[in-house]
Amino acid sequence: MKVALLGSTGLVGKNVLSLLARLSQVVHVYCPVRTVPDLQVLGITKGVSKIHFEPVDFEQVSGTYRQVLMAGFLGCDAVICCLGTTKKQAGSKVAQEKVDVRLPLSLAAIAKSAGAKNFLCVSAQGADSHSPFFYNRLKGMLEEGLTMMNFETLTLVRPSLLLGKHKDKRFGEELLQKTIGAHPEWIPAYVRPVHAETVAAHLVASLLKPPTDHICATDGVKGKRIIYNRVLALTKVDELF
Repeated sequence: MKVALLGSTGLVGKNVLSLLARLSQVVHVYCPVRTVPDLQVLGITKGVSKIHFEPVDFEQVSGTYRQVLMAGFLGCDAVICCLGTTKKQAGSKVAQEKVDVRLPLSLAAIAKSAGAKNFLCVSAQGADSHSPFFYNRLKGMLEEGLTMMNFETLTLVRPSLLLGKHKDKRFGEELLQKTIGAHPEWIPAYVRPVHAETVAAHLVASLLKPPTDHICATDGVKGKRIIYNRVLALTKVDELF
């Protein structure tokens, strides 16, 4: 199996990459990146020979780099998307929308043209294009765009707050992690923070067992599965594989 991974150096992405590198079913992982990372810094030591990073200028994905990306996506059975940012990181709402919506949709369209049949994506709890909350609107727009592309299967994972070590410092999240870290059961499952490793494990489990015959309860789309935060919060990762 050949897999493309978008956002391979982020909190969820690096956990997905580590799992893919260890899977015998996966023989090639294509990772378009802004800058090629050090795998040891990402904590990945096994299966490194199957990981292939491609430096890409994401400002040029519809122009100069389209053919480069087409070649990279060619032969991929699935694409896993872990792209995302915050308004603080991006600098503005416009810049955040570009990273959270426009870039993933542009890359998904190229991957679909290259023959990818399965798409898996990290969304967010409360994703809704009509939400009063900007971030949830972005994720809702992303989900709608991906649904309209008609991949054979589409997996959307909707986590609440992600637990783990972010590249950037997030005071509020760090405080919450310290506060509830010892007793996550105090928070209802549908809003309970979940570990990035758990989100990554669900993505990879859905990669291995795509929802080919699943009918999405929210819109009736065949092949579309939404994994809600309640499921993530109550999951024992070892039971997924």
